Amino acid sequence: MPPNHSDKELTDNLKLDVDIEASLQELINRHSGIFLDIVTSYVPKNSTTGCRQDLINDLEFYVYNAGLKYDHTKKTKFSTFLGNEAKWACLNQYNKNKKYLITDTDEGRFLYENKLSTTEEPFVDEKILLKIFNIIDHHPDKRVQQIFQLRYIEPQYNKLTPWKTVSSELNMSIQGCINIHNSAIKVIRKELKNTHELDI
Repeated sequence: MPPNHSDKELTDNLKLDVDIEASLQELINRHSGIFLDIVTSYVPKNSTTGCRQDLINDLEFYVYNAGLKYDHTKKTKFSTFLGNEAKWACLNQYNKNKKYLITDTDEGRFLYENKLSTTEEPFVDEKILLKIFNIIDHHPDKRVQQIFQLRYIEPQYNKLTPWKTVSSELNMSIQGCINIHNSAIKVIRKELKNTHELDI
């Protein structure tokens, strides 16, 4: 990807599925320093409720998601937008890890991470979980099962498996794993809404 491409062009490429890997890498090369500076400033190195390394490990995920959400018509630089996303990521990491200290179940992690639990703390609703995992098991793209297994069922130390690790295990790009994951979440939400098991 030529370095003279603007941030707008690079983020447009992500949205249009054009030269994704090269565009993402260029955005990372340009702006990872901003993300890392904010993470190291906002998350204490030895914090028990916010793991700095978890955020750093998922750097590509955060840059990619920021690229998908970036709206240049709001007259905000991508670097500024990414910085704000980094701040939110730090706060969310803190809140999520506080809750992960309460629940150490695979189901709790999955429900909370994907906002399929509407209560303050993650809960395990057996009926909904059976429905969710039935949808996953019967998804035509078998990579969905692998991604969900790695991301939620096999994390170490009661935390989500970083996307970088998931992608490495499956020999896929990070953005490819995220796209498949997000597409499956949309299917799950639709199925649960259709059966009136999820009011969102």
